[in-house]
Amino acid sequence: MLRFRPSPPLVPAAPPPLSDDRDLDSLRIAIERTRAVWGRSRDAAREAAADRLLAILGTVPDPAARADAVARDFRVLRVRRPVLLTAYYEPELAARLTPDATFRHPLYARPRDGCSRLPTRAEIDAGALAGRGLEIAWVADPVEAFVLQVQGSGRLRLEDGRSVGARYAGSNGLPYRSIVPALAQRGLVSRCGTTLPDIRRALGSLDPNERAAVLATNERYVFFQLADGGPVGSVGVPLTAGRSIATDPRLVPSGALAYVATPSVQRFVVSQDVGAAITGPHVDLFVGAGPEAEVAAGAMRERGALYVLVPR
Repeated sequence: MLRFRPSPPLVPAAPPPLSDDRDLDSLRIAIERTRAVWGRSRDAAREAAADRLLAILGTVPDPAARADAVARDFRVLRVRRPVLLTAYYEPELAARLTPDATFRHPLYARPRDGCSRLPTRAEIDAGALAGRGLEIAWVADPVEAFVLQVQGSGRLRLEDGRSVGARYAGSNGLPYRSIVPALAQRGLVSRCGTTLPDIRRALGSLDPNERAAVLATNERYVFFQLADGGPVGSVGVPLTAGRSIATDPRLVPSGALAYVATPSVQRFVVSQDVGAAITGPHVDLFVGAGPEAEVAAGAMRERGALYVLVPR
């Protein structure tokens, strides 16, 4: 009797024509930032391969010839299943370091919990952490605070004109759950193809109690710390807009060089981050900060292929 054998997630593949729709300098920056990761793991081969990739891209303009050159220096693997490409960004929120009648929704530092269970989103929103000195800033809109948590980091615009980073500092350990089903159940969005602007409009149509009930269906809660500088990925290096991706580390190794090909995106990228909602054949592309990045991230939802480049 034939037995079913699961297919490996990465399979050998011929590289596609390797055009690149971004400037080479941005890839060079992403690679330079990733050298710290390769250095920690004493992966000199990957550093040398990255240099070779930059040399190929800088001297071989023809995409087909690039593919041949890359195939000589790398084993090219492809995620077997088509990947979903989405995007994330760094939101910018007006905030205050002390609360008032408008800025009254707190962002919290991570509690020192020891072995105790951290509260759920609903419990925290109901005041489970209030009065413990964990508040690091206050924002005016609970939906904006929720979006900040989903994105994982952002920037806070303070009353005196300063801008300070709100950086990921951990979570309550509960799994991420999309709020789209709860909104769809109420007839406010479609279950498929819903974008961030759709979600914002739907949440804005609800009264505060109903909105809180919807947000509470995602029990995961993210904590922050205030810090200077740009967003940092899970591997500990700053992210590069248009080049850094978040992937499932069970599928794509952290620090891996890769190439993503979808109808609107064809470029080399570096795996520098993870995300609670990024599991299996799902790639999340970091697209930068601010309103334009938010529009780009909200509209990005495509199917395509992801190739991983392994040094020979």
